Amino acid sequence: MIENVNQFLGTVAETELAKTARRSARTIWNAHREAFETTRVEASKVFGVAIDEGQKLAARVKAAKAPTAKKAVARKPVRRTTRRAA
Repeated sequence: MIENVNQFLGTVAETELAKTARRSARTIWNAHREAFETTRVEASKVFGVAIDEGQKLAARVKAAKAPTAKKAVARKPVRRTTRRAA
């Protein structure tokens, strides 16, 4: 069994395998961090486009619902008579 754990860990930490493992872990960490940042930036762009398109759609719907001016049609006056049957 290992008598001095700290001494053992110190010798393991200095091996080439440990250095390679740390380098690999750092590379993976940096890749994940960059992917997260890229995703955050791209997602904000997508949300911005979605908001713009939603506003355009809302404006079109509002314009379609707006009452349109109707042409004035000249009508002949209708004369109504009330005759009673005798």
